[in-house]
Amino acid sequence: MVKKGFLGIDVSKGYADFVLFDEQCRVLEALFQLSDTIQGRKDLKRLIVGWQEQGLEELYCGVESTGGYENNWHSLLKGLQTKGGIWVSRLNARAVKSLSEAYLKRTITDGVSAENIASYLVKFPEKVDYGLRVGSMGEHFKDGRQFVTGLSMWTKQKVQLSNQLEKLLYQNMSELLIYCRHGIPTWMLQILVKYPCIGQIKKAGAASLSKIKGISKEKAQAILKKISENDRLTTKPIQRMISMTAREILHQQSLIESNKGYLNEMYREDPNVKKLFAITGIGLDSVVSLVLEIEDVTRFANAKKIVAYFGIDPTFKQSGDGLWGNHMSKKGRGHIRAVLYMVSLSAVRYNPLFKQLYARFRAKGMTHKQAAGVVMNKLLRVIYGVLKSGESFNPDIDKKHREQAAQKQVIKKQENKKEKKANQEKKERFQSYLDTAPISNRNFKKRKKQLASQSSEEVNTGSPTADANI
Repeated sequence: MVKKGFLGIDVSKGYADFVLFDEQCRVLEALFQLSDTIQGRKDLKRLIVGWQEQGLEELYCGVESTGGYENNWHSLLKGLQTKGGIWVSRLNARAVKSLSEAYLKRTITDGVSAENIASYLVKFPEKVDYGLRVGSMGEHFKDGRQFVTGLSMWTKQKVQLSNQLEKLLYQNMSELLIYCRHGIPTWMLQILVKYPCIGQIKKAGAASLSKIKGISKEKAQAILKKISENDRLTTKPIQRMISMTAREILHQQSLIESNKGYLNEMYREDPNVKKLFAITGIGLDSVVSLVLEIEDVTRFANAKKIVAYFGIDPTFKQSGDGLWGNHMSKKGRGHIRAVLYMVSLSAVRYNPLFKQLYARFRAKGMTHKQAAGVVMNKLLRVIYGVLKSGESFNPDIDKKHREQAAQKQVIKKQENKKEKKANQEKKERFQSYLDTAPISNRNFKKRKKQLASQSSEEVNTGSPTADANI
């Protein structure tokens, strides 16, 4: 048997499909399936021992991240990894899918997916992290990331319930929606739990309403005034629906708040959390979410990589005559960008550095969200610098780095201009600019402008080849 093997594992609920390739993507062990049970995992271990006895010295295993279903198989192989000769990695499903599309595979089954995973391990070894860099840190944050997933689920449920309640309010007591422009406030939910229709709210009166936390006598009177002309009758089933929905939203809010507190206490003493929490404008909830998502900053080669990982990087596309301007790529997890956006709002308000940055780009004509995107980008760079250096954030050091970067940018801009011109000349070395070419009007104007620029440079430099009539 060959010395190196690549085991592709496609995980499904309750079972997994396996295939073993060599370095030339030839099948060493044809497709087989094992149940996700104690016996199934024992069978996999027995097969691996058999391959090793036949001469297999190195086994590289890959499983796609499937929301937790891969954990049993990953843990088994991780345990075997400590004995040497076995490595296992969680793979990004999008990367494996891109490889399948490159091979023009039209039919996708569990078996084909296992083959795609094994092929990816063979073709792109430099892209696969077998946990040698992250080490135990990945396991340290694994439970926290699963906890964040649970919080995200409760938040989604709360949003769904809130949307449903808003529809019920629109149909039965639309006057109260004026208080719900930024979400349904807690005091409104408490009203609806006790008094789920217009008649009951009127009957309760200002005295009873003002006993609810967050409602003053003046607000209670304003509420009664707004609904005074509404005589709509709400049926008993709809009243029950309004009351139960409001009660469930309050319950979800309580779950989210208590568990956020629990998560914060879990990681409050983490050194990275402490360093980031010291930055003015970043709250503890946001810091913990960011640290859990970053996991280990050393897996990012530079600040640009971490910015791209979170989808905050600007993208630019040019094809033929088409030109697409810079905009945020928005790749990766959306919830972490939402966290960064809220952090940017807080940082702009309380941190002088980000406040000045925001104001500067707003003055350049950017909209609020565009300038907030710039702040989000800068925030990630600051976070990367703190975690990479292991030192607390120092605005003076940051200012010094920005001044150095500005000087480098001037030099780089000049170099880029020369390089662009050289590349353009190299690309067009076998052709001349002929007006008879069947090009678009936009391309023609671009070439004309470029020719005029070249002619101008020849005149300015006193070139002997320059046309005296220009």
